[in-house]
Amino acid sequence: MTTVRARVGRRATSRSASAGRGIGHVGGDGTEDGDETRGTRRARARARTPFVACPACGTEVRWTGYREHLGKCAKDVLEKTPREAWRDGDGGRGAYETTRAINDAFAEDVKRMCFRARDGMGDGERMTPEACAAALGVPTGRVKTTLRRASLAVELARDDAPLDVVHEDDEFLVVNKPPNLRFHPNHRFEGNSLLSRALHHTKGETPYIVHRLDMDTSGVAVFVKKQSLVSDVARQFHEKTARKTYLAISVGVTPPGCGDGFVVDAPIGDHGVVKEARNVDFSGEGKEARTVCEVISRKETALFDISDETVAATTTPKGVSATSETNDSSPSATAALVLVKPMTGRTHQIRVHLAHAGLPIVSDALYGPHIRWGAQSADENEKLTWSASQLAACSSENPTQMHQMTPPDECDSPHPSGVWGGSLSIGRQALHAYKLELVHPVTGQMLAWQAEMPEDMRRVCDALGLDSTGYS
Repeated sequence: MTTVRARVGRRATSRSASAGRGIGHVGGDGTEDGDETRGTRRARARARTPFVACPACGTEVRWTGYREHLGKCAKDVLEKTPREAWRDGDGGRGAYETTRAINDAFAEDVKRMCFRARDGMGDGERMTPEACAAALGVPTGRVKTTLRRASLAVELARDDAPLDVVHEDDEFLVVNKPPNLRFHPNHRFEGNSLLSRALHHTKGETPYIVHRLDMDTSGVAVFVKKQSLVSDVARQFHEKTARKTYLAISVGVTPPGCGDGFVVDAPIGDHGVVKEARNVDFSGEGKEARTVCEVISRKETALFDISDETVAATTTPKGVSATSETNDSSPSATAALVLVKPMTGRTHQIRVHLAHAGLPIVSDALYGPHIRWGAQSADENEKLTWSASQLAACSSENPTQMHQMTPPDECDSPHPSGVWGGSLSIGRQALHAYKLELVHPVTGQMLAWQAEMPEDMRRVCDALGLDSTGYS
């Protein structure tokens, strides 16, 4: 009975104390004492727990979950950490510093084995991540993560080469990318890229990449200078709401009825023969792709003889349609300056779609007219005659037409020769990113920038008799 009275007494005292404070007394943190649960108290305690960065992967984790995370991320570090390190009464600082030191030593071993030499003395071949992981007794992913973090710790090289600035303010750096220049470097310490030049130009600021251009494509490129704008601008490129307009110089046969312009709705997939190339693929495996093309300058060319039989055999390729009912033209050997607007963003989309439509881009090493129809010797290229079968390869509905291309490494010469040489061979595809439009993420204002056609493409236009000024 005494025990029972004691329990009752404690409850009564507790109730009296609560009553004295008033029901639902609000504590200093705004929580009603009467409503607080054990889960709430745990949540409050967890919220006060500091975050630490995992030395192995860089992930921010709460200290209370750090040991568990380390067991999954870098088990080797956890196994080498003395148990007494976790018991020190210093709030975990000793244990954390110990794990960092162990991981730093591991990272040095990995860099010595993979970045320097197998024996660590400068002799022998560097080890692969797989071999390094086997030697150290850790998963391959652990080594690869360490190598990636070590690479990212190296500051990107800065290039003091000239940068053609189209527009610059506190938020954007817009440049005219020259041809034959990588958008970003192969290695962080190499430089020789558009990003390397932008880094030198902006000095202390970081120019963030939100899109890319092929190495051989010239034209408008934008870097974002404010990190707060990066995700919104990048989303416009990802969702294809940023509008891009290109200029392409083509030589081929204009599809029937498409002399002024046409749309190409043709899926794009892997080439199947040439590793780096792509192919129009209607088999169901290709990815949806759409390109709008406007012919802004056109001139029949004497590069080819086209027989009546060939003209009669010409048909409109599958997926190609005229942009208007009044858009009419007869098949002819044509040089054309084409204004191109890709509605999707597939690899090599413009180059593949123009080739599919019968107007491959001049000097394109993968899909150009010299690859499709031209021979490689000067004698054979003095004047080309297109047969009905050759033209059919261009304009048929055969979805695998690109497989008929001669891979570049099988050509007798690495560069176009004969009629395709000289001023028509500029060492890259005649493709230029002429205009870029996007919406400012904060103000909603439409931003538009343009870059004039480069000199090498102007020379091609002059050689083909095309007007290189009628696009602006």
